[in-house]
Amino acid sequence: MNMKSRKKLVQTGLKLDVKPISDKGLTEEEYMAKVAELKKEAEIKKQQETLNKVAEQHFAQRRPRGPVQRPQQRRGMPRRVIPRPEPIRGLLHPEEVTRPAGFMGLLFDGVKK
Repeated sequence: MNMKSRKKLVQTGLKLDVKPISDKGLTEEEYMAKVAELKKEAEIKKQQETLNKVAEQHFAQRRPRGPVQRPQQRRGMPRRVIPRPEPIRGLLHPEEVTRPAGFMGLLFDGVKK
């Protein structure tokens, strides 16, 4: 039983641009030129594949480098904080007057009693 299923074609109305095919065949010269071009392309492709294999072998021989070890910068010694001595206040040194803020500051005359 040799039954082929046939699908129904649906017309879409789309047009495909196609180059026209000439009825006449290629001349002998055109044919030979085309054959030579195809042979040249095949040779170039073969050369490129050979180069790719050589490059892959070369890179396969190399050991992958790890992260680059950069020398760490030496940290300078932190500066020592030298405490400043507080000035000595004697008996004649006036006391600091702190001015109250807000409403009480208006009543303050600046003399401590």
